[in-house]
Amino acid sequence: MMCAVASFTGMVACVKLVRIDLDAIEVMWWRSLIGVPLIALVAARGGSLRIHRRGLLLLRALFGFGAMGCYFTAAKGLSLADLSLISRSQPMIIAIIAPLLLGRAERPHRGTWLVMLVGLVGCAVLLAPGLSLGSTWGLWALGAASFAAIAHTIVRALGATERPAAVVFWFQVLVALFALVVLVTTRGALPPVPAQAHWLPLAGVGLFAVLGQWLMTRAYQVDQAARVAAASYVGPLWAALVDIALFATLPGWHALVGGSLIVGAGVALALRRPSG
Repeated sequence: MMCAVASFTGMVACVKLVRIDLDAIEVMWWRSLIGVPLIALVAARGGSLRIHRRGLLLLRALFGFGAMGCYFTAAKGLSLADLSLISRSQPMIIAIIAPLLLGRAERPHRGTWLVMLVGLVGCAVLLAPGLSLGSTWGLWALGAASFAAIAHTIVRALGATERPAAVVFWFQVLVALFALVVLVTTRGALPPVPAQAHWLPLAGVGLFAVLGQWLMTRAYQVDQAARVAAASYVGPLWAALVDIALFATLPGWHALVGGSLIVGAGVALALRRPSG
């Protein structure tokens, strides 16, 4: 999950580069159009693409589509760091709804709650100086976290019967179809081919998205939803590092302290014995 979050951070960095000229639905369309053949190459080599619980997959795609739309919208107005911190409300939401949707076995242990609290404090220390929670963009980010929490809980349920590559493949296909419907309904036509300067960032969006989706789906397949989601607290650390790399912003004391708490929480999660 930590590697998945790093991949998603790279995806959002690419999204920010193209959101100046493209709207969220356009980016979602090109993301899926690029992602489908990439994951198809991986999935076809490992076995069947058959899905046994199609209704559940459709729900995963619907909530994932909503999360993606809100997230890409928020990415236009927020820094990667702010966006990542607001998204850290997602593990808390998952910890609450996973036992309701998946059963008592998903109830987080006390140690997981403690790690989530430490990680959240670390996120706040790391990024609070420039947090834009109260803005309209921040509300879009909160919406994304809520949709994503439900989508990720469904991914955990799918992991019991489905191959991760198959789940990711059909998710990409469904998102492409949803984006196509929205574009044709609102515009009456497909979006034009992007400017050549956007081709590389859009390719990065598709590549990082597929890699992140596969890693995330695999993570939810092997352990509790709440514990896996808590591991995503490394997200703000990756986001801060990308902001530094792209914008030459050097970290202050809050970044060092917050980053240490986040890394410590992530290591604690990684070293804990999986719950089965």
